[in-house]
Amino acid sequence: MNIALIDVLSCEGSFSYNMDRDELVKKIAQIQDEGITALDLSGAELGTLHTDVTDLEWLTELNLRSNELSKLPAEIGNLRNLRRLNLSGNHLERLPAEIGNLTNLRRLNIGGNQLKALPPEIGNLTGLTWVFLPSNQLQGLPDTIGSLTNLAELQLSGNQIEVLPPTFCDLESLTELQLSGNRLTELPSQFGQLTKLAKLYLQGNQLTMIPARIGSLTNLAWLYLQSNNLTSLPDEICDLISLTGLYLEGNDLSELPRGFGELINLTWLDLEGNHLTEFPASIRCLNRLIQLNLRRNDLTELPPEIGGLESLTWLDLEGNQLTTLPPEIGNLTAVTELHLSNNQLVALPAEMGNLVDLVDLYISNNQLRDVPGSMSNLIHLESFYLSDNLLTDLPPEFSDLLNREILYLEGNPFVH
Repeated sequence: MNIALIDVLSCEGSFSYNMDRDELVKKIAQIQDEGITALDLSGAELGTLHTDVTDLEWLTELNLRSNELSKLPAEIGNLRNLRRLNLSGNHLERLPAEIGNLTNLRRLNIGGNQLKALPPEIGNLTGLTWVFLPSNQLQGLPDTIGSLTNLAELQLSGNQIEVLPPTFCDLESLTELQLSGNRLTELPSQFGQLTKLAKLYLQGNQLTMIPARIGSLTNLAWLYLQSNNLTSLPDEICDLISLTGLYLEGNDLSELPRGFGELINLTWLDLEGNHLTEFPASIRCLNRLIQLNLRRNDLTELPPEIGGLESLTWLDLEGNQLTTLPPEIGNLTAVTELHLSNNQLVALPAEMGNLVDLVDLYISNNQLRDVPGSMSNLIHLESFYLSDNLLTDLPPEFSDLLNREILYLEGNPFVH
């Protein structure tokens, strides 16, 4: 059997060899005395893991990424000194119980296989700090998963997990948890025990509610909940004082908690594709917000308090039912991109002319019959979309904007 490329890695450097199996055996014997402890067999088209490898009890790193392995031999358990094991991109359907013998493992990557379950013995690997299991076919997790109390990062995206065992909440060292693209309908009530979490990815599940104890995750900085079935958020979500990014696109939210403004560290907020009819007045407290996406909701008006978002640079309100804008929108002087298309706006406040840093402005497909001359102050504009309104004329102050050819006016009565 020929192995296309073998990299044998040491802690101090790397050596590359093109060799067949006999040559590999000879070379392993030769370099064993040189302190080589890492072996890279990625992309070698291995269909079987031979004892030539599983007898190397001195290995600390083994990379078997992108081979043709459909199973692992029980002898994998002989590699008790392994600290890193990469099995990603194979065809593994199960792991042998002997994987539990690898008690020195710190990093384990089995992403992109066909695993349907993990053996209970996975719980023996209590030294693990990083586990990567995306794009498998896992339908659940063993109760013993809760024994991995040193685990800091766990990647389980793109599986078929429907329920998390209660013991999952014993993983109190987790700082990053990725569960996107599964089939979760709820989270364990004890989820609030994961108090070290800084990043939580739950997008693309079937969640209908978030447990109130999520408010205990006071170190959480990034929360991804897009494309679920959420109809409301618990008031306790407002206790997430470290939250920097909150992504709720594609849910069924009709309102936000009144205390939403307590999330004072938010810089990114995405609420696209919900059913919000109003925005709480407490929004004025979100003065660190940089990007706000409210596209495709059911908003009919904005609260005057929106003018308090003094750090905002990007605002998307396209596809709502707005008929007017509050004058306070003119306070958003840091905004460089503003989306207002596909609403029902009949007028714009003169204060729009205060948005002097605007670069891109989209107000197409509304009901505007005129625009304020003060908008000629927007000297940094590079594109100004006013298509498909009811404009019969433009203010004389717009002569410079017309000369710069940045206006898009198609579909208005005065454009022939």
